[in-house]
Amino acid sequence: MRFATALKSTTRQAIILIERNNINIQGYEGNEIRIEINEPINPPKQADGLKRVIIKGLEDNTQLGINVLQEDTTLVIREVCNCYNGTYTLYLPNKLNLMVYENFPQHGQRWAVKDMTGSFEASTEFGNIYLQNVTGNIKAYSRHGSVNAYLVQGNNIYLSSLYGKVLLEVPATIKADLKIRVSEWNDVFTDFQLPVYENRQNILTASLNGGGLPIELKSEHGNIYLRKKK
Repeated sequence: MRFATALKSTTRQAIILIERNNINIQGYEGNEIRIEINEPINPPKQADGLKRVIIKGLEDNTQLGINVLQEDTTLVIREVCNCYNGTYTLYLPNKLNLMVYENFPQHGQRWAVKDMTGSFEASTEFGNIYLQNVTGNIKAYSRHGSVNAYLVQGNNIYLSSLYGKVLLEVPATIKADLKIRVSEWNDVFTDFQLPVYENRQNILTASLNGGGLPIELKSEHGNIYLRKKK
């Protein structure tokens, strides 16, 4: 099942609020919003002949349990009912600045974002975040899940988890000012040679290839992995 609509020419950012489902966000060169779902939930037999009532005050205007609203410069995609299981796949114009949040933080979703060129921001309680080829500024936080970023170029990067692992893969030639915040509960692993300038209060700072854009990695109870892209 799928839904498609044109993106307004004035739209610059997208806000995505998902409760129960995993999401895959694929950036592409285009001007259309496309949403697909793979596992519909069949209503109970007692609902035959009845219409589902959406109690969140929003219309299911996609017939996928999703409300799509475009106002001024902002696109908002919001889950409005427990209508589907599985994974929502969203195809979005890659130039959009993207923000992803939970509107009911009691589920361990998987958020995967690929090939976006705008800035990215996400916050989740239990979800796991996976980023691939996201080239704008990145700020991603999970309280209980992991944060994983596989990047082909550097920009301002902040990855943080309280209880989960943090993994960053970047080109070996990246020029960056690195800050890693850890605790006595976790370890740091890397294949970079780190010329350490400061290592106090569980904060490690280093210059990669002469320094450049800021990269900050933080976890209180999970390991941190910094890898060179092979």
